[in-house]
Amino acid sequence: MADTDIPNFMTYAEGEAIPPVDPEDIKRFWKVKPPWRQGNDVQSASSPGANTTAVFQRWAMIDTLTTYNLLTPWQHGEELDDAVFRVAASLPLHAMAYQRYKIPGDELHGFDPNAFVQRLIEETGISHVWEPVATKVSEGGRTFSYSLVGGAQERDPDAAAKQAARQILWEIWKRFSSLGEVVSRSDKEQATQIVATFFGNFLLDNIDLVRQLEDSFRDMQHVPLNPNIQHVPLDPILTELERRAQQFPFSG
Repeated sequence: MADTDIPNFMTYAEGEAIPPVDPEDIKRFWKVKPPWRQGNDVQSASSPGANTTAVFQRWAMIDTLTTYNLLTPWQHGEELDDAVFRVAASLPLHAMAYQRYKIPGDELHGFDPNAFVQRLIEETGISHVWEPVATKVSEGGRTFSYSLVGGAQERDPDAAAKQAARQILWEIWKRFSSLGEVVSRSDKEQATQIVATFFGNFLLDNIDLVRQLEDSFRDMQHVPLNPNIQHVPLDPILTELERRAQQFPFSG
């Protein structure tokens, strides 16, 4: 493969600023619809030498805003006014580590969606009233996402509830236990055994809360199949699981 065929992807540390890009690069990539071809589409949509990682991250800003229906005055079907791409090209944006499970104070986006809309209003002179979007998880809230494989909910709601609950349990375990400190002192094979053993012990020791979490996922009125939603009815269960994960003994 020629060097020119390799996408110019870059890695940014959490919190690091994503540089501005050419608005036209974002505009061209916006017109490319999924499924994408392993980065080749963002490269082909970008001008020579463009930072394709930054183009994709700034495209994602627009995608987030359309999900929240914040761009209505500047959106016409699938077409967007040029002002949207101009703002997306330079608005402050920083890298975020992906987290499936977020607690109060965690950032929800690497940019301020409200500032984006305000900039659009100032640039275009088009008035717009919108419900402000939270930039951090609010006190007492939790957000999380999970993935159900191939229509699992339709095939077997009970199995889907267990699958979703296990994912959230794992995310809580990773974040709140001192597992990382134990694993860091072990080789790869030993670390795998440690993870499997202690996570299994954690589930068994807290089977009461595991069952409650599964039951909550069966009640789809409280836990809709939509990622990154705050689940207030689950907070007491999640809070207790966090506490128990922090206090879990890595011995005995």
